[in-house]
Amino acid sequence: MYLSKLWREGRILTILAAVALLLLFLGVFRLDVFLSTAQMQHPDPQQIYGGIMGFAAGLLYSESILVSFWGWLSAGIGVGKNLGEDSGSFLLTRPRRRAWFLWSDWGYTMAQIAIIVAVTNLIFLFSIDRVLMLFHVPAAIPIDASGGTVSVAALMLFVSIGVLLVAGLIYGISYFSTILIQRTTGVMLGAGILLAYFILRAVLHHYFPSVHLPGFVMNVFDFSRQESPQLSGNFAAGIIARTLVMLAFPFAAQLILDRAEI
Repeated sequence: MYLSKLWREGRILTILAAVALLLLFLGVFRLDVFLSTAQMQHPDPQQIYGGIMGFAAGLLYSESILVSFWGWLSAGIGVGKNLGEDSGSFLLTRPRRRAWFLWSDWGYTMAQIAIIVAVTNLIFLFSIDRVLMLFHVPAAIPIDASGGTVSVAALMLFVSIGVLLVAGLIYGISYFSTILIQRTTGVMLGAGILLAYFILRAVLHHYFPSVHLPGFVMNVFDFSRQESPQLSGNFAAGIIARTLVMLAFPFAAQLILDRAEI
């Protein structure tokens, strides 16, 4: 019943995301038709691989921005919103622990984010596979000078993980803020926290160049070398660290909610 309530409150955002995915699919389909019928010279495979890696890096950042914005908007739906209304006292006096409602919010939204990211990158996976097939290029993308390669599916999986982590972090910060001030407008506090971090990061980098605070988007690829781009160092450790930071905010929100007087 509570999940159906979340659906009713957030269905407009979900429908907009579905429409955007449909338009993306239609655009990729039209591109595939164009590539299938166009008479083009076959470029050097290394140019194609370089273009794919550049596309994957651009997709990581652009998709992170768009999906994170959707997550930021979704943070205004749930327990934090109810706390600022008369329904909050009724909701939290029901025979369920407060944490159940909080984690239902988090799980519901993160599931939607995961679906959006997965569907989006499956569409691009289909598109990249088609390009490689049309140009008769092996679907093994070089990632280092020693001959290491990754499949297109693995490449898009890395992008998906990066997007999911940053979108989950921004959703978590914004959702935590709504619980903290017990208002939907907590999303604005969340935006303020994000902006303050950006400013702090820029100021520290300007005055203390040796200090590097991590960015919100994980550096999945390393383009600093002259040869083929590689996976960034400590990729697995980065995933673990960012997952822990992402989960810290809903746990902190739970502590606040358990002690809140309704």
